[in-house]
Amino acid sequence: MRKFLKSYLPFTILGLVILLAVGLFFYFRHSTARPSPGWGQKPGGAQDFGGPPSTSKKERWNGPIPKPPSSKITYYKGLWAGNLVYPEEYSGLKIDLEKYKSWGVNIVNIAPGFEINSKGEVRYPPDFPTYEDMDARIGELAEKFYKNNIHLTMTVLITYKKDFSKPGEKWAGEPMEISEKIVSQKGYLDNFNKIVEDMAKIAQKYHFEMFTPMGEPENIFGVKMASSWNQEILGKVKKYYKGKVFYKGDLHKGQGDNLNFKGYDVLGIVPSPQDTKNNSEAFREAIASDMDRGLAWAKRDGVPQVVIAEYGFKKGNEMEPAEYIGIVLEEGSKKLNGVFLSDPFPSVLKTIQGEQITTEMKKWFLY
Repeated sequence: MRKFLKSYLPFTILGLVILLAVGLFFYFRHSTARPSPGWGQKPGGAQDFGGPPSTSKKERWNGPIPKPPSSKITYYKGLWAGNLVYPEEYSGLKIDLEKYKSWGVNIVNIAPGFEINSKGEVRYPPDFPTYEDMDARIGELAEKFYKNNIHLTMTVLITYKKDFSKPGEKWAGEPMEISEKIVSQKGYLDNFNKIVEDMAKIAQKYHFEMFTPMGEPENIFGVKMASSWNQEILGKVKKYYKGKVFYKGDLHKGQGDNLNFKGYDVLGIVPSPQDTKNNSEAFREAIASDMDRGLAWAKRDGVPQVVIAEYGFKKGNEMEPAEYIGIVLEEGSKKLNGVFLSDPFPSVLKTIQGEQITTEMKKWFLY
């Protein structure tokens, strides 16, 4: 028996080593693969695209600076499509310019996202890990949109991570609040402020219609910090960007009562989530009230224009009812300077609801 075991022992050990090697191979292959985007979150810029900075040899776009559309915007018929910054295989969004034109869209809001850690260090997204990479990507997008007579605006997003993602871990994710204890530290936002300045330079270079230093700062920094930061960053942005500076807020909880929008050119609000039990008239009254509140803040602080910054996304792959989208578009046409709708999900567009949503968009955007 001992002789038998002794003769087979090397083969047993070899077999275990092979099994271990195969197991480790699949483990690391799985852990470093890029996950699909987390559509359970609000569509934005900083998303769960995972992985370390790209080592792809894909050539950067290197065309001439494109000329913006010659047509001037008198009313923003907008699309909030932040993730268009990222490659289609990760974002799930395809740039379909003919589709946008058929809906009557005249401006699209894209949103590059960045990570900030507990030390205040900031890094670019994996597929565009340097300023030059991001500059080239945005120039590439500008060329495509401008050729189709569609303007662009940019919103900067930031996602907090205690530590930067390690190889194999998810990058970024849904923007979330940064505690006041962290964000109020002296110098904590210095690196992020430089990123904002850099994005303002890019927005100026490519003739963007509007530029937003940060999406919904009142939700990320808290109202007190956001109000002071809004003014601090405004001066830095205006050194490099000469277009309209856009405050893209949420503000549905009334935070505008305690925020300072002075110096901004456009104020963006998001309608309050409504539990109106399919009562369209109650919904209409609530939306009109939200708009009146935004207009009052703008008048108080001398902001010339007010828009709906984003409306349409509900949760997961769901969109708001087409009837409600129509009401927002109708009331916006009466009271405001424009409406930005969430880019409808491809899965929604294939349904009856998708047809109804695009019908409402055409009704109010093609007039």
